[in-house]
Amino acid sequence: MRGFCTFFLLTALAWPWPGSAAAAERVIDLSSGTGSFVGDGPLLKDGDDFITFTNLSPGTYSYRFTLSGEGIEGLAANVNGQNAGTFTVGERSFAGLEGRDNGSFTVQITGRPAGNAAYQGVLTVTPEPVPEPAGPLLLLGGVAALAGWAGWLRLKQPAAAKGEPLA
Repeated sequence: MRGFCTFFLLTALAWPWPGSAAAAERVIDLSSGTGSFVGDGPLLKDGDDFITFTNLSPGTYSYRFTLSGEGIEGLAANVNGQNAGTFTVGERSFAGLEGRDNGSFTVQITGRPAGNAAYQGVLTVTPEPVPEPAGPLLLLGGVAALAGWAGWLRLKQPAAAKGEPLA
């Protein structure tokens, strides 16, 4: 009986209880280029809410982040540590940010929720164009070919055309 009680106690302590900080952490698929989220469940209950966006190829992306909230005092957000601009009208708060970053995005939302607190947001990403690595080499090759062709024409000119007297 004692072993069962110990097992039950340890299992109860290890079980994730509702309202823990992990409850406000979400993972959203961003492979389509747009990821939206709605704050549901206990918002900002044990601290900040974190939203991680996954399934992007490695590379640099332009992004646009928007957030709107209601009933959250001091609403603030950041994307990968860069603070979003915020403003409040009555009980509604808004935040937004545009920028460039690598293919990993995490949004952190902070504030003090009231009883009717809610938020929703969208992160949209666009891959930055990658320059063709052979582009500069092709340009140099073209300039070298033009210089070679101009030199060949100069050598091929008749002597009279070079300003020498005819014999």
